[in-house]
Amino acid sequence: MRTFSLFLKKHAKHILIILFWLLLWEAATAIISNSIIIVSPRETFARLFSLAQRADFWGSIGTSLQRIMLGFFLALVLGIAIAAISARFRLFYQLILPGINVINAIPIASFTILALMAMSSANLPVFVAFVTVLPIIFYNTYKGIMSTDSKLLEMANLFDVPLWKKGFYIYVKTVAPYVFSAANVGIGFAWKSGIAAELIGVVRGTIGANLHNARIFLQTADVFAWTIAIVLLSYFMEKVFQLIFGRIEVLHANSKTH
Repeated sequence: MRTFSLFLKKHAKHILIILFWLLLWEAATAIISNSIIIVSPRETFARLFSLAQRADFWGSIGTSLQRIMLGFFLALVLGIAIAAISARFRLFYQLILPGINVINAIPIASFTILALMAMSSANLPVFVAFVTVLPIIFYNTYKGIMSTDSKLLEMANLFDVPLWKKGFYIYVKTVAPYVFSAANVGIGFAWKSGIAAELIGVVRGTIGANLHNARIFLQTADVFAWTIAIVLLSYFMEKVFQLIFGRIEVLHANSKTH
């Protein structure tokens, strides 16, 4: 009982904010009074609970999670690599920057349609998540590398510090916060773009395909339930990455004390 009271005291503000928006949602449902356009929170969460008891619900989540995260990690690795090469070679940076800028400017819908003409729909979420996140990782990582203290680098060169130590103790310390920030933002964009690609491409066995079917058959409760599931998954993934990145920062800080 005491633990529950402490929980309420600690999260009272967040609970009140959630209740405010739920009441606003309930009021909008009562005012509009059209189940084709909007359904109540109770109907939405009841439908979500019903869907969560089905194997195909978790199968769709697993498929979407696997493909979107693959695109995200490819963008993370390649974005860091391209940024590192760009910081080292000015000509490469000048050559690659227009391409990154174009990728960043093209709408998700255009990328999805173009990709559908060149690849199978199964690979669509991977590709779209990748091209959406790549510019975010590149810009932030490049900025982090270029902001590295030149005096520290000069000192390291003066004392002939090994390359790996220079990279770990100087570059990682400076660049890591930029990469973590970009990844934290990118994970949300990966989810939004990946689900949108699934929806436009009607990729079977995915969250997007379920949203498409719910829209076609005017199953508004399903649309709202799947949307809530997407929001919860995105929030969960962001928290997981914050935990991982926080742990990496602690390990890096501890390594400096030894």
